Order: sequence, then C-alpha cells, then structure tokens
Amino acid sequence: MIRKSLFATALLAIVASRSGAQGALSLEGLGYPPGQFSARAEGTGGALADFDPLSLVSPAAIASAGSAALFFQYSPEFRRVTTASGSAKTTTARFPLVTGVLPMGDQWALGLSSSTFLDRSSETSLKRTQIVGAATDTVSLTEQNKVLGAINDVRLALAWSSSPVLRIGAGFHVFAGSNRLTLSQLFPDSAKYISTTQTGRISYAGLAASLGVEIHPSRVLALAVSGRKGGDLRAESGDTAIGSGRIPDHYSASLTFEGIPGAAISARVAHDGWSSLNSLSSSGIQGIDGWDSAVGVEATGPRFLQRIITVRAGARFRTLPFAFNGEKVSETSFAAGFGAPLTRDRAALDFSIQRASRTAGSDVKERGFILSFGLRVSP
Repeated sequence: MIRKSLFATALLAIVASRSGAQGALSLEGLGYPPGQFSARAEGTGGALADFDPLSLVSPAAIASAGSAALFFQYSPEFRRVTTASGSAKTTTARFPLVTGVLPMGDQWALGLSSSTFLDRSSETSLKRTQIVGAATDTVSLTEQNKVLGAINDVRLALAWSSSPVLRIGAGFHVFAGSNRLTLSQLFPDSAKYISTTQTGRISYAGLAASLGVEIHPSRVLALAVSGRKGGDLRAESGDTAIGSGRIPDHYSASLTFEGIPGAAISARVAHDGWSSLNSLSSSGIQGIDGWDSAVGVEATGPRFLQRIITVRAGARFRTLPFAFNGEKVSETSFAAGFGAPLTRDRAALDFSIQRASRTAGSDVKERGFILSFGLRVSP
C-alpha cells in the first residue's frame, strides 16, 4: 500500500508539472479551460455566453431556448509553441460540450449539459543518458510521459421565466473525470536492457451549485449575472486519496445592447478563483485567480440558399489558471463565426474560429487556432 501511494503521488506530480516538460503554456497544472461556451458564444469571443442557452455558464439562459433541443460540439485546436531553441506543433481534438434543453410549459425549462472544465491531454519525449547495472554502463534511453484525460462538468439546471423581462435559473454540478498516465523508459538495445512501462489513473470528483439571473429592462438592453460556488474536489488513485482542493468559484456579468437593427453588441467580465486548487496536492500546482473579459457582436448577415446567415465576431482577454515558472499565463484571442439554419429550421449549424496567443513574460510563446463546429437539433 505504501508503494502504491508513493506511485500515485508521483503520478500527480507529473500531472502538475511545468510546461518545460509539457511543451505548452496552455497545459500547465491540471489543464486548459476551453470555457464551456457553445460555438455560437465562441464566435463572439464569449461575450454572449451568459445569454446563450447552449453554453454552460448561466442556468437562467435555458429559459430562452424556445423549444426542445440537443446540441453537440467538436473543437480541434492546432497549436504551435515557440522557444529560444525552436518550435513544435501539436494538435488536440476536443468534444467540449453536449447539451439538452427541454421547455416545460410556458414558464419552466430543464437543461442537462456536460462540458469540459479542464482538458489535460499531452505527450512528451526526452532522450538522455543513464548509468545502468554494476558495470556502470552508460546508455542512452528515451523517457516518454503520456497523459490523457479531462475534468468534466455535468450540470442539471432548472430555469423559470414568467415574462420576457426576468429569467432566473439554478444548477447542480457534478465534476468528474480522470487522467490516465503512462511512464515509459525505452532502451535502444532491447536484447541487453529491458524497457519499462508504468501506468496509472487519477480520478477526480466534486460538487458545485450555480445561480443565474437575466433582466431585460427595455427592448434594447439586457443584463445577466451568474455565479457558481464550488465544493470539495478530491483526487484518488484507485482506492487511495492523494489530494483535495476546492472547485473554483466563478462569477460573471454581461450586458447586451440591441439598439442597432439586426445586431446585438455584448460585453462580459468574469472572475475565477483558480487558487482554490492549490491544496490539491503537494506536487507544485500553482493556481492563479484571474479575470476573463470579452466584447463581441452578433448580426444578421447575407442570405444564402434562401437562408439568413448570422455572422459573429469578438475578442477575449483572460488569465489562464496555472502559472508557468511562477508567472501568469495570459491569453488574447480573436474570434469570428457564423450560424446557419438547416432542414426547415429543425436544425442549425454554428461555426467559429479563434486565434489565440498565450504568453508568460518569457521567451516561450504559444499560438493556437481553435475551430468549433456545433450542431443543434430540435426533435
């Protein structure tokens, strides 16, 4: 049991390792937060997220869904990391959001969603020399560390609205997920030295609750506020508890102006208390509390094949959750996208593209293109 506990602690240390081993600023600590936005909200830089019934941000927003709907999203990221010694390209495929919304009468709506809270998939390879055996032979070997997994947020939400002026919603969240780790030492001469591989799995579990309010004081103005209060987040390897922290508290406020015909201009600001994860283990996780702000526009676009296309654009500025060599990692992204109705408005396709730049006040820089494809189907 002692050996198992020590190995589990070592695995958690690797999960929390710095990007010098990971090769990406966005994969620090427990991983990268995609944002829990739908492709529609991502097209505005996230500025519309608190008003979007398909995003997992404000539970009050599901009251505006209008009809029952299922939504699926696929979001690959193409990333380049540049250092003083060169650059490397990586690709990450994500399925960050699945949402179902069911209106119940004229006043109530029920929503069940699952989204990626922190994505943690990476693979690194390092060649080095090592002294082996009593003969003190010096041989070269390749160390490979592979991590595959994520922490997901599953939310059950209920919203109420008696009129278009006021919407209120509450949500219950279950956070669950795992990181599957593989540690390998590979020798070039397999006849003389035996390569080794160790595998392990760290599981995460926690609970949280959220509340959202949306107010439309006039025909052209809307205000939304939401918050999530986090409970304990536990890390376990098998039946062994190896760490605990708290799910970060989240607060956001958004404003939308629709005084221009055919267009909606939105602004959003949010705060996340990522430092509550610092006590998850003694392996060096350093969470950074950060602000997340965005501005964006959604407007009626051209007509194509007798369908009106909605166009979107926006910008987002935020601090990522985990530090790089003790410094904050900032992200600036610019986004654009469109939405198109399909099959007599029984389905809709949303697409967005984001250009993200990440820095940490060092020689390491990261650029990424994130493409999001969202499909909404109404039964």
